[in-house]
Amino acid sequence: MTIRNDTRHRRSRGFALRALWAAVLALTPAGLARAQWSNDPNLNFAIADHTGDQVIPLVGATSDGGSYVAWFDGTPSGFQVYLQHLTPAGVEIFPHNGILISSHPQNSALFGWDMMVDSQDNAVLVFSDQRDGGDLDTFAYKISPTGVFLWGPDGVQLSVDPDFDPAPRVAEASNGDFVFVWQRDPSTGDADIRMQRLTAAGAPEFPANGLPVVVSAGEDPGFVQIVPADNGNVILCWLRNIRSFSSPRHIRARKFSPAGTPVWASPTIVFDAFPVPIGYFPIMQPDGAGGAVFAWHRSDGSLYNSFLQHLDTNGLELFPHNGLAVSTTPGMYHINPALAFNKASGEAFIFWNEENTLQSQWGVYGQKFSPAGAPQWGSGGAVLVPVSTTNRSIPRTVPYANGAMVFFLDEPSGFGSDRLLAERVDGTGAPVWPGSQVVMSSHPSTKGRYPVTQAPNGVATLVWEDNRGGTVDVYGQNIDPAGKLAPAAIPGSIGNSLRVAKSSITPGNLRLTWSASCSLDAVDYAIYEGDLGSFASHIKKDCSDDGGDHAEEITPRAGNAYYLLVALTASDEGSYGQATGGIERPRPAAPADRCVASQSVMSCGP
Repeated sequence: MTIRNDTRHRRSRGFALRALWAAVLALTPAGLARAQWSNDPNLNFAIADHTGDQVIPLVGATSDGGSYVAWFDGTPSGFQVYLQHLTPAGVEIFPHNGILISSHPQNSALFGWDMMVDSQDNAVLVFSDQRDGGDLDTFAYKISPTGVFLWGPDGVQLSVDPDFDPAPRVAEASNGDFVFVWQRDPSTGDADIRMQRLTAAGAPEFPANGLPVVVSAGEDPGFVQIVPADNGNVILCWLRNIRSFSSPRHIRARKFSPAGTPVWASPTIVFDAFPVPIGYFPIMQPDGAGGAVFAWHRSDGSLYNSFLQHLDTNGLELFPHNGLAVSTTPGMYHINPALAFNKASGEAFIFWNEENTLQSQWGVYGQKFSPAGAPQWGSGGAVLVPVSTTNRSIPRTVPYANGAMVFFLDEPSGFGSDRLLAERVDGTGAPVWPGSQVVMSSHPSTKGRYPVTQAPNGVATLVWEDNRGGTVDVYGQNIDPAGKLAPAAIPGSIGNSLRVAKSSITPGNLRLTWSASCSLDAVDYAIYEGDLGSFASHIKKDCSDDGGDHAEEITPRAGNAYYLLVALTASDEGSYGQATGGIERPRPAAPADRCVASQSVMSCGP
């Protein structure tokens, strides 16, 4: 078996009432099955443990704090694609070991694939297989939260040619289209990068086999990445030429319109000082303003260093050409960067392996860059884990508050003793949690390929390959920003308990009463009021359950009104309920109309 792939990779209830009559908006209750997320780092959740090897897992968060997990199952007849959908508490929505997405013939080597969760909480997958013969062609699938194949049982074919089409990627554009890119490598002649757009219904918008959007005579562009931008546009990042060991593997980027035409007049050269390593995917993330942020490492012939660059919506470099170095410490490798970009502040966080030049000692360091590109944690960065002879693998990271959460493996007792560790740092680079690191997985085993996703409330979920059972399986674990494993879903359900009556104290007032939330993390409650008939007009009415008795007296507005009861934690408020069709009811647009600044749309675990 050969695997070729980059190693990166409920809601509280809403209620309406007219005058003195209350009408409960019925919502689906939290699942009654047993939760699978574990608070014991030695007993992580076995998401996929078929008899063969389960490899190259991918994970993506849903809007309610749940997640999808996808992987390749190494059956005796070849690799097959499987998918699982988990609730926030880790309850399996699909049968254990997931649902079969594709059993079509696969190459004996896997060359990378992609999955994303779209704005409607569907899973969109794209991969290549050999169903049309010995070559690799690319196919896309869209799976609903209940496991319905929205683009048909065999998905949508994106590439139709006799060529080698590996490592596809997908992004959802701001106009609702799905944009797919892949490299096309013919047996003779030049390679190119192809693009196809599908509507939400899965209808292709470009000709069969896609548009050749990156073509360069005499070169083979490859290792393409994609992120959404503004106005339905997307930004692509790729390596200029991967034809040979000595090819100029420089990083380039370009924005493309919904018609597949270039928005930037020419590609932006992100990095061309040296070739990046063979088989390397640079990191690209959207900046939320029509541009993109990049991170990568390179060798100058003697030392490795990692770099950061930011392109604005017009493709202009905001930092010096060839990027900003994360560290100027001499005589050490600053390698394997992970990037967390805070779209609200414009700050970038990069974490990397600090290694000696023999690569026999390892640490984990970090650097914060201001929006202007100024390093904030010193010339050598912040030390998360000092360099020592204990192996530490490539970090992963997600932003949180004014800092970031960081994840990495170590081998405290040598090969086969891998642990998965987490650490949160604040805006100064200082650890937030007592003891700095939290062990997410302590069971001694060989672990690898551990992508991370982040829920709207900041909870991070990681999945990874793990051989603790004798074969390679897929395990998972989540952790909240407080460093707690298997955090309780918050704020939780109020249920069907909201009642309204005339006040016995003040004529004309209403008295609202309710039962406690099912979550122990709910510490208070807020009431919102809106105009009946427009269930998005609510603003704060009362922001505390005075006396903690699950009852509140209010003076109603004139005319017909509806009220929403929302559970509060110490730092967040919960869901405002769901409107018709399952769409999350919006928060007030003006911050002054909200009771609490931040929100967590999680449901209770059972």
